[in-house]
Amino acid sequence: MEPDTGDRDVDSEHIAALQQQVEADSVDALVDELGSEDPDERAGAAWRLVEAASSEPTAVRAHLDSVLDCVDDDDVWVQRGATWVLAELAERQPDALSVKFEALVDLTRAADPLVRQNGVVAVAGVTKSYPARASAGLSSIAPLTRSEDPLLRRYAKQAVREVTAAIADRAEDAGYPMLVRAHPEFADLFPEGVSVVTVNADDDRSRPVHVSFGQDAPAVAEDDGDERPKMGPPDEVPDPPNVVLEDDDLAPNLKLRQGVLTTDFRADVDEEKLEHGLVTYRRFHRDESAVLKAFHEAVERWAAVDEHDHVVSILGQGDRWLATRYDDGETFERRGAPKTLAEAVYDAMSITKAISYAHARGVVHGGLHPAAVRFVATGRRTWDAPVVGDWGFAHAASGVQVPPVPSGFAAPEHHEPETYGRFDQSTDVFGVGAMTYYLFTGEPPNATDDLVPAREWNPALPEGVEDLFALSLAAEKTARYDTVLDYQRSLDELAVTLAGEGVA
Repeated sequence: MEPDTGDRDVDSEHIAALQQQVEADSVDALVDELGSEDPDERAGAAWRLVEAASSEPTAVRAHLDSVLDCVDDDDVWVQRGATWVLAELAERQPDALSVKFEALVDLTRAADPLVRQNGVVAVAGVTKSYPARASAGLSSIAPLTRSEDPLLRRYAKQAVREVTAAIADRAEDAGYPMLVRAHPEFADLFPEGVSVVTVNADDDRSRPVHVSFGQDAPAVAEDDGDERPKMGPPDEVPDPPNVVLEDDDLAPNLKLRQGVLTTDFRADVDEEKLEHGLVTYRRFHRDESAVLKAFHEAVERWAAVDEHDHVVSILGQGDRWLATRYDDGETFERRGAPKTLAEAVYDAMSITKAISYAHARGVVHGGLHPAAVRFVATGRRTWDAPVVGDWGFAHAASGVQVPPVPSGFAAPEHHEPETYGRFDQSTDVFGVGAMTYYLFTGEPPNATDDLVPAREWNPALPEGVEDLFALSLAAEKTARYDTVLDYQRSLDELAVTLAGEGVA
């Protein structure tokens, strides 16, 4: 969208007067004037550069850093001129500003309305040419469609439509499926023909728009002619250390992550007691006594199944802590979905086997999501083995947070237990379905009432995969698979079609 002086309150007479303060004509000379001690001269140079950005964009882009420095000038007219230059360049040579994208996003939050309008134009110009910026760009523009400034509202609405249409065309040309997840407040902004899913991410409007082009979906691995052995599943998962640790054995020294219940640290252990001398130390950080009691019960149930290859092993526990095999904070939340469907199938089957094993022993997980699954290194040319942790944590966390797991992976009973019932084995059917959906598509399933078919995210998937998710991600428990073992059998049947027999 072109910057338009026709309907904007920019005081053209004042701009003309400022421009007359500067005698320089060349771009280089005008840039030199940006350093003047006289604010009117700086402003005049900035507004003369607006004209140059339209007629000589290549010459102006050579001084982009100097223009960006003026964004923080004490004089608002310098800011306005400099940001208009950025808007012009974003339309004409967006590659120059693609590496400065965060600075453009900051302009959409500026105090001055004209600077915000320039920010909208600049963000839109870059985003149209760089679809990877779509989520950040549209998330910065969409809230401005609710601005009290009517002109800013109109610019923002126009920008959302133009940007979405442009990147949809690019996605179609590239053969990628494009889907938009938007907060309900902004879902009606997008043009017809664009697939929009409304999601209420815990009422969070800080990132109200997410655009995917299927780039995170795992692909079928192609033969690249490399004669080396391909990556594949390990023959076995390394056993955990045979040790029982006490609190005095542990020296936490590096924070890894913080969850609803625990803060996780790397901790040193004397190498005479533990080879390699590192564990993940998880410290309970809540104050509520009922939540602490639920945490103790969860760890006790977890310890009853942690001998399984794909369950995180507990190496020690106390009143407000537990220690597990060191994992460097690596989870699916941090890594994302695997690159190939073969590895995605292996991961999904490994997680499902762990849950099925636990159910046979009366233990329910209750809250599967990417941050609950960690990894064990298995050696060269083999995939890392996923291991499931946080057993029972969703039940404990429900005392302080609803839903107790990320909204994109929450079952209906996580949101409304009084309507859909308690967390039980059926909740884990939903959980393995949600994790498999994520592994196969690179996207969370989100609301069950508006589930995007998995093959829209990842056309490499076979049609039968939709039945797998329809019977695991159903809102009503009675409409889901009866057991995780039933789900596992269906997944086994799809495995050969999905990625070959080598992943079973």
